[in-house]
Amino acid sequence: MADAKSLMDFLSSSYEIGGSVSLLALNGLFTLMTEHNLNYPNFYEKLYALLDRNVFHVKYRARFFRLLETFLGSSHLPAYLVAAFAKRLARLALFAPPAGAVTAIPLIYNLLKAHPSCMVLIHRMSEDDAESTDPFVEDEPDLAKCNALQSSLWELESLQHHYYPNIATLAKLFSEPFHKPQFMLEDFLDHTYATFFESDTGRKSKKPPALATQPPTSLIRAGDALSDFMAV
Repeated sequence: MADAKSLMDFLSSSYEIGGSVSLLALNGLFTLMTEHNLNYPNFYEKLYALLDRNVFHVKYRARFFRLLETFLGSSHLPAYLVAAFAKRLARLALFAPPAGAVTAIPLIYNLLKAHPSCMVLIHRMSEDDAESTDPFVEDEPDLAKCNALQSSLWELESLQHHYYPNIATLAKLFSEPFHKPQFMLEDFLDHTYATFFESDTGRKSKKPPALATQPPTSLIRAGDALSDFMAV
């Protein structure tokens, strides 16, 4: 490339537009960094700024998480940076729709699997029982100062009690030994309420659900007021 620096200035300006344009600009900057050795020190801070609760509701959600996995794929990233993204994902998963949480949880698992130095985040889960004791500074834009590595992923323990059973099952993986291979994130990106409803309604139940009352065996039961009237 003849003038990569000029393209960097263009992509940096494009990032300020917001939305999907910012994501595409970061994708271009990442290509310049990895293929043309361009130095762009604020790349991950800008990526971190895009990771908010709105990203679970936009049309380009699947593309965002595909690129996020690519951007965080290097094994040479510092532990504090990986911990910041894992912590932000876990916090957002608490408020995300089921389709968003079911994407965030496998991505967190993959990050911890690839960066064992961040496993301390789940080892502290039993110690930090309340958000009030969490040293994580959610609004801090500097990844080195947000204290994510000194925090814990207590949010995953909360997600183990999620109202949707599939998400609760996924979150319980963090309470087990990390013997499973990394997830294929592509398997979780295209879920919606419609796909969840289709899979749940198509599943055959092994036993009938428990009921608070006995199912009726006849139209009129003995002892009812209507049965006394019919007897007369």
